[in-house]
Amino acid sequence: MFHLLAVPLISAMIGYLTNVVAIKMLFHPREPIGIFGLEIQGLLPRRQEAIATKIGEVVERELLSADDLVSQFNNPEMQDKIVKLVAEKVRTRLEEAMPRLVPHNLARILADLVESILIRESWNLVPQVTESAGRHLTEEIRVSEIVRNRILSFEVMQLEGLVREVASRELRLIEVMGGMLGFLIGLIQVAIIVLFP
Repeated sequence: MFHLLAVPLISAMIGYLTNVVAIKMLFHPREPIGIFGLEIQGLLPRRQEAIATKIGEVVERELLSADDLVSQFNNPEMQDKIVKLVAEKVRTRLEEAMPRLVPHNLARILADLVESILIRESWNLVPQVTESAGRHLTEEIRVSEIVRNRILSFEVMQLEGLVREVASRELRLIEVMGGMLGFLIGLIQVAIIVLFP
């Protein structure tokens, strides 16, 4: 009877350990090692460049393209923020640059005047500038390259940390499911042994 109970328990342990090893092999060994004439290296360290390239392509195609970034600057709300920010910076610089000999009230009037002219004229200029800059950015910026280079700049340990941070529960579930599946297979083996001695 004990050997019948041992079968599903051993199968569960084998299933669990197999999945633990499989998940470890996503990240380890970090450097290639030779075993029985085979070169073994973790999936992430071996394929980091290909993975980085593919993630970059997917991000640009499906999530965030240069056109998406540019469109954020071409909406009226963002342009309003840009105009106000530029006007505020110019006003501050103007007030700082005024000689101390100019009376404070006169300096304030001049700053108000320049700010109002700047705001009025900016409504015509900002859309032109953002459109022109947008064309230039969409030609020059490749989101896929930025993402790819960023991922390639990570050490493998950092990438492992990111993956584990995002998917630790799922990775743990895979390990447990391996044990459960092994246990179920063990029960099926016991059923076969009992039914067909």
